[in-house]
Amino acid sequence: MKWSVLLFVLALTLLSACSGKHGLSLLSSSYETAVEDLKQGRVMEARTRILQIEKKHQDYKEARSFLRKKVNPARLKLLRYYARLGKKEEKRRHWAKAVLAYQTAAGLSIRPKALLRYQVNMVVQVRKLRAQSMYAQRKKEDVSWLKWLNDYNPPQGLLGDDAVFATALHDVESISQKRLRDTWALAQKYKRMDVPELTWVYADSYLRFAPSSKKAQDLKNAMATAIPQGFNLGKTTKKKKRVKSRKSKSKMSKQEVVKQMELNHWITARTYAHKLRRQGHSDADKLLASITAKTKTLAEDAYRNGNLAFRLERIDAAVSLWGKAVKWMPKEQAYIDALRRGKQIQERVRILKTEESAAERNTKVEE
Repeated sequence: MKWSVLLFVLALTLLSACSGKHGLSLLSSSYETAVEDLKQGRVMEARTRILQIEKKHQDYKEARSFLRKKVNPARLKLLRYYARLGKKEEKRRHWAKAVLAYQTAAGLSIRPKALLRYQVNMVVQVRKLRAQSMYAQRKKEDVSWLKWLNDYNPPQGLLGDDAVFATALHDVESISQKRLRDTWALAQKYKRMDVPELTWVYADSYLRFAPSSKKAQDLKNAMATAIPQGFNLGKTTKKKKRVKSRKSKSKMSKQEVVKQMELNHWITARTYAHKLRRQGHSDADKLLASITAKTKTLAEDAYRNGNLAFRLERIDAAVSLWGKAVKWMPKEQAYIDALRRGKQIQERVRILKTEESAAERNTKVEE
């Protein structure tokens, strides 16, 4: 038995080594794999594989021609697209999307120095917006907490040490003390992560509750010198008007949940079941368990079929199926990752199939 396995492996190796361009090939060459990489929009992987092919290899000349005529033009086309997208998102002040676009462009460039500089600049903008927004939110919450701490005063007609009000005040004070401990823990966490602006935000929040705290003041002062210029912390951003959502006053019934389940409207059924649970209905948990079991099965099937479609190079079908898996199980990380990768490949394939205008082809960017 052992000899038969060894002979099979030997034959497989010899056939692979001896097969020519038109002969029998049981193992894919680096060149063939590079061709498949390009089909999936993985241009840098294709480029790397071709560059690793030795000059004496039978595929060398054809692979180099493929690199020059197909891979490099595709790489430059994608590079120009993502560089333009980065500029577009930067003008729209969508800093996080600009970071992703410049990061992708830099990954497609052989000399990405300028693109990496753009990316770093956008990361600073992301940090700035995040810190300013967090400062405004934290201050708003702190002011509310401090107000609540001062609100538990017995009204006229009750004794100043009324037991009920004293108990309520003690409860709020206990919760606020936990919040204070958590605030300090977050300040220390961001200090360890070397994020001075968020460390400053939480040290500042701590000082609202403990204004005489030397450790918090020292930390806030130290972080103030480490924060990049232009963050302007301490100044609240302009308040955006929020449209109040209309809360439905109608009660949910068990029959409505069951009806959605019978119609195979599982997402709606799940939403209705959660509403039923909030109403305290005794059958809500049982219904939710049934819905969760069903959506889990549907998600697993969609994910598995998406993987199969991807292996068959049906990328649009794969993305659609992975999207359904995420819809049914939105917290499953494997489904989220598959959908993200699939969309990236789908986008790149679409870009490569789309004709560039003359102006787009003339976009100056580091190659």
